[in-house]
Amino acid sequence: MNAIAIGPLVFSAERFAAILGIGLFLLVAEIWALWRGRGAHISAWAFRAVAVGLLSARAGFVLANLESYRQAPLDVFAVWQGGFAPQVGIVGFAAVVLLSILRGAAVVRPLVVAALVGGLGFEVVGIVSGADTRGRLPEASFADLSGAPVTPAEREGRPLVLNLWASWCPPCVREMPMMVEVAERFETVDFLFVNQGEAPEHISRFLRRARIDGDLVLLDPQTALMEQFGALGLPATIFFDARGRMQAVHVGEISRAELTARVQDLQDDQQPAGDET
Repeated sequence: MNAIAIGPLVFSAERFAAILGIGLFLLVAEIWALWRGRGAHISAWAFRAVAVGLLSARAGFVLANLESYRQAPLDVFAVWQGGFAPQVGIVGFAAVVLLSILRGAAVVRPLVVAALVGGLGFEVVGIVSGADTRGRLPEASFADLSGAPVTPAEREGRPLVLNLWASWCPPCVREMPMMVEVAERFETVDFLFVNQGEAPEHISRFLRRARIDGDLVLLDPQTALMEQFGALGLPATIFFDARGRMQAVHVGEISRAELTARVQDLQDDQQPAGDET
């Protein structure tokens, strides 16, 4: 899976690439500032560019998903759950660079160079993790709570959201009721919640206490899917298109808006398996 662990912290490759890119941008700007002797000036503009870019990216995503945030307004501040519009962020970043030009600040060159280095770092992480960001639906079968076998790969032809979870995982417990609710809204996208390593009796008790329907729950007592997809932590939500190809991975708790946006993308891109060229 496209995930990277640093001590107890687990990041998706996409999020880690963004953090690395921003870090490299600020580092290069600071080095340039020290080299040219204009530390405070260049550093201030670099910080403004990052701050405006991030705020713009977040605001763009929130505005594009207002319906989801109306249902959970506090999620606007839960940035760790994901939810940024990169294109809007780039516009915000570019606006700060343009402002520096209009004010005659001699910081355009260091900002551009720092941005190129940061962008290169972002792309390198994408290339390195690229082999792990694509996969297909699991071929193995997993029992549901009644004991009947279910094979995810046999669901090709419809998009699928695969959530790996456990009842001892607080983020899993927090997000599951919301995810089940979203699953009920999208009739053309399947959801499966595959428990990792727990006994059926324990899972059933948990679902009863949480008042969650277990029809979409599968059992993975050997945590085979965590191994197959290289999941470094739970929860992990994997998105597959109608042809059974992995399209995205979200590591950690996911917000309603992020989940809805990802599922909407799968639904909009849905094509019959036979149409693949």
